[in-house]
Amino acid sequence: MNTKSQVTLLADLPSLPTVLMDALQFTAGSQNLSNLANKISQDPHMAVRILRVANSPFYGMSREIGSLQEAVVVLGLNRVKNLLLGVGFMNLFPLGRQDFDYSRFWHHSMAVAECTRQLAINTGIDQDIAFTAGLLHDIGLLAIVLLFPDDFSRITAEPHLNRIEAERQILGFDHTEIGRDVAKHWNIPMTIQLAIEQHETPPAQGDGISLGLLVHVANLLVRTEQSDDPTTLDYPAAVTPLLEILNSPIDQAISWTNTSRQFANQIVASI
Repeated sequence: MNTKSQVTLLADLPSLPTVLMDALQFTAGSQNLSNLANKISQDPHMAVRILRVANSPFYGMSREIGSLQEAVVVLGLNRVKNLLLGVGFMNLFPLGRQDFDYSRFWHHSMAVAECTRQLAINTGIDQDIAFTAGLLHDIGLLAIVLLFPDDFSRITAEPHLNRIEAERQILGFDHTEIGRDVAKHWNIPMTIQLAIEQHETPPAQGDGISLGLLVHVANLLVRTEQSDDPTTLDYPAAVTPLLEILNSPIDQAISWTNTSRQFANQIVASI
C-alpha cells in the first residue's frame, strides 16, 4: 500500500470546478443559484452536454430547449443543478482502465442518485441533497482506482472475498471510508459524507429514516438484476423491511427503480 499520507493522497484528486462548488453549496442551502445558468454558459462544453441531456427522450419535451435559461424555466432550477452535478462529476475523472468499466460505474451512480431522490420525496429529506448523496455514494471506488491502481487490480482479482472485505484486507479500509474522506476533502456537506460512509451498512433497528438509509435502499434497488418481466424485480429479502420503514410500496419502488435506470441511460448516452 502507498505510504504517502492520506492528506497527500487526497491532494492528488482532481479539484472541483468552480461551477460544481457553487452547485454543491446550493445543496447545502447556503447560496442562491438564480444565476447558475449564466455561470454554466461560461463553460460551453458543459453547457452543450447539459442541453443534450435536457433534450433527451427522458424528459419528452414537445420542443427543443435551446438555452440554459430556457432549461431552467422548463425543467426547474433544481433539475438543471442536478444535471450539472451529474455531468460535472462524470467529466472530473478521465480514467481509462481495462479492469474498470467507467460507463457502468456512472450509470449505476446516476441511477442511485435519481432513485435516492425519489425515495426522499415523502420523507422530509431534501431531494437535492438526496440526489447528490446518491450520485457520490461510490466516489470512494474512483478514489481507489486513481490513488491505488495496483491495489485496485488485486482487489478485483480476489476470488474469495466480497469487495468490502477485499478492500479492507488489501488496503486496510474500504471505499465507503475513503469516499467519506474524499467528500470531506471537497467540503461536501457533512450529511452527505455520513451517507457515503453508511451506504453499504444496513441500519440498526430503531434508527429511523436517514439520508444514509435512503442511499442504502436505492443502492440495493438499482443493483438488483431486472427479471424478464419488466413489471417485477427480484429484490433481496433485506429490501422489504427497509421499504416498510420508508413507507414505500413495492410497486412504487419498482416504478422508481425503472425510471431511475431510464434517467441514467439518457445521461450516460448523452455524454
